[in-house]
Amino acid sequence: MNVNEINLESLRLNMDNYFLSVPNLPTTNDNEKITVTAQVVDINGDYLSNTQIFISDSISGNLNRVKIYDADQNNEIPIITQDNKEGFLINTDGQGKILFFIKPYQSLPVILNLYSNVTGSTKLVAAKHTVFIVNNSLDSMETKFDQPQILNFFGENLKSDGDSKFEVDIPNYDKKKLGDYILLFVNEEYTNYYIRVEDQSNAHIFTKLPYGIFKKDIYSNFFYVLIRDSGDIIEEKSNALPLTYKGRPNKPWTDVYRTYEQCKVYSSGGALVNEDYDVINDATIAEQNPENAGLFVKITGTNDPNDNSKVPFGANITLNMYINSSTRTVTKSYNQTMQTHPDDIGGKTATLKISIDHSDIKNNMGYEDGTNGHIFFDYQIGDDTDLNVTYGKVWKSEIDTDPYA
Repeated sequence: MNVNEINLESLRLNMDNYFLSVPNLPTTNDNEKITVTAQVVDINGDYLSNTQIFISDSISGNLNRVKIYDADQNNEIPIITQDNKEGFLINTDGQGKILFFIKPYQSLPVILNLYSNVTGSTKLVAAKHTVFIVNNSLDSMETKFDQPQILNFFGENLKSDGDSKFEVDIPNYDKKKLGDYILLFVNEEYTNYYIRVEDQSNAHIFTKLPYGIFKKDIYSNFFYVLIRDSGDIIEEKSNALPLTYKGRPNKPWTDVYRTYEQCKVYSSGGALVNEDYDVINDATIAEQNPENAGLFVKITGTNDPNDNSKVPFGANITLNMYINSSTRTVTKSYNQTMQTHPDDIGGKTATLKISIDHSDIKNNMGYEDGTNGHIFFDYQIGDDTDLNVTYGKVWKSEIDTDPYA
């Protein structure tokens, strides 16, 4: 196996829980565990089966503060030293999957920053998020610290003006220490976002968070807890900021960096739609096809790790469609996987074709003043709340379709 042909992003470890509360009680709960997964593939998207992976932590000794179990949860995996790093070895299965479990020792708090690399490679890939295992529960914590503040937010209803993120102000707090972690929560659920204290002055701390941490139209309590660099949790939490997230304009985010090239849009008969000159109308969606599609969208992938303008082979892609017309507002997402082999033998690119249902495109009429409606497409790898989410450039055009088209 050529280690240079590994899709490094596929080595990124995912956990089902990044904040595990283990109160210091006499008995332990066997359900107190963190499930860790990944699926390792090469640059073509093919599974790397029976491949040895080394898992390490950024701080020596941390892995000895937890127990690591293999897929059957019966065999504890020993901690070893390899290339002067503490860690453990695990093999992928027949489909390239990694599965292991982290179980805490009672009353031993720890902060884990895990890394993975294929044996024989020096390229380390950080896990999706930092893991916090604490020896206290949120329910038993008193409220003490000032509530977080959202800049330019007043009242109870929070709404995005098109940006994907909002700015948060954490007031100064007593006994602040360098290296403190400030963990953000919504309705007792950890958002997977934290702030690290880098300045011990009395200054407030600011950061940006995605609106996606809130569920639309759900009353939310937004608060934070403090964890020392040692992993010890402060016994008090902040007062909560109450709010209800009311959503966003029906169009792609305006503030995100867009890595990948634009998708291409085709009529129901397969003709390329030019976003600058063509209006999607009844004729555009009139031709019948086996998929009953009003439009087709094509996204290009690549197996060339040096081509960052295209999504990698095997990537899970979400295509987003937004339509604003006088008759309807449509928001729809399509989840598909990029092919794992090139369109042409020996080539470097593949094309993913996504059918847009005819019923979603018809009945989007223009306005009484003569202007047309608007339609947008963009796509992404990852969720809006992911730290490493990546986006494609926006395709936009006008639309005017009859209800009976």
